[in-house]
Amino acid sequence: MAKTYDVAVLGGGPAAMLAAAELAAADLNVAVVVPPDSDTDCPLADWGPKDLLRAGSLAKAAVQKAGGEPFSRVVYHDAELARQAEHKYRTPAGVLVQTSALIAALRSAAEKAGAKVRSTSTRPAIRLDEDEVCILGATQTHARLLLIVHSRPSDVISELALPVRTVPQSALTVAGLDIPLSGGQGKQLAGALHVVETPERTELGMFFAVNNLLHIRVISDSAASGTRAAELSALVSGLQRVEVLPSDLPLGRAKGAVWHPPAGVALELESHVAKRCILAGTAGGFAASVTGQTLGPSVASASLAAQVAHKALRAKNVQDSLMQFKSIWRKKLAPSLRPPNTSLQMLLPLLFVNKNVVPKFTRALLYGDNV
Repeated sequence: MAKTYDVAVLGGGPAAMLAAAELAAADLNVAVVVPPDSDTDCPLADWGPKDLLRAGSLAKAAVQKAGGEPFSRVVYHDAELARQAEHKYRTPAGVLVQTSALIAALRSAAEKAGAKVRSTSTRPAIRLDEDEVCILGATQTHARLLLIVHSRPSDVISELALPVRTVPQSALTVAGLDIPLSGGQGKQLAGALHVVETPERTELGMFFAVNNLLHIRVISDSAASGTRAAELSALVSGLQRVEVLPSDLPLGRAKGAVWHPPAGVALELESHVAKRCILAGTAGGFAASVTGQTLGPSVASASLAAQVAHKALRAKNVQDSLMQFKSIWRKKLAPSLRPPNTSLQMLLPLLFVNKNVVPKFTRALLYGDNV
């Protein structure tokens, strides 16, 4: 007879591994099923707000093990790359980290705590039964509860047949590059998140250096396609022209990716709970509305889902207990997911003529505060 785990986690990103590590550390039998990569999470170097550093001891230890570097400065560049504005915090405003290293650190923590992790080459099907959940693939995984943490929300809604009036979508596209650095090439960029105004108001550029790696990205809410490589190339060459970036970057060794974070979708989703199942991470649409930042919101949502699942296993009515996830995540995460009351892209040019706007703009960019 197949073993029935207390909780199964479907996903392979940082959020899934953290949830598994926390549940296994609480002496629960946990299985993690890692499906093929989704295009909702950043597969390259990434950044997260300061909440990522406060997401519990397991998350903090994993960030440190992965070589995560805190940043306390946010530096803004105008569209002509001729002017800059900066806001500096006294304490870390967030963290810069290589996603692959963070996943490896969290997976190690999960397995050390007793979680069983296996990968599958095809996305498994999900069957929600009365007394258990079954993940169907090359092998079957049975569990009393399921956390779906890593997928497109529309795919999960369709598969679970969740009752919704409309399927929420995100138009955000992010294209990024990881470029290896040598020697002291990244020294002048250390400890800062750089934000670049672009001529196109539907786009925003970002770059930073972490662990001898330069990460650069363009975030767009435009429906235009086929221009992402050109946009990245123009941003890199422009920054090289004004000597913000080194002129001898090994672009031939760069690693690129395009992903589609479900920006703000969590706020539109009518329910994050199905029978014996919680949607968290990108599967639940947990991504910041403006930047598409998923690392902080997805990890935080997965940790909250793990806490709710742990309590539900001890409750008389499991489903009623799972339903508490809605009020819990909205209280803790909704403010950081909502779009600010003013378009940040339209406001960005003001930073270079009115420095008083910079602190408020930075809080809106990093944490979703209103301007």
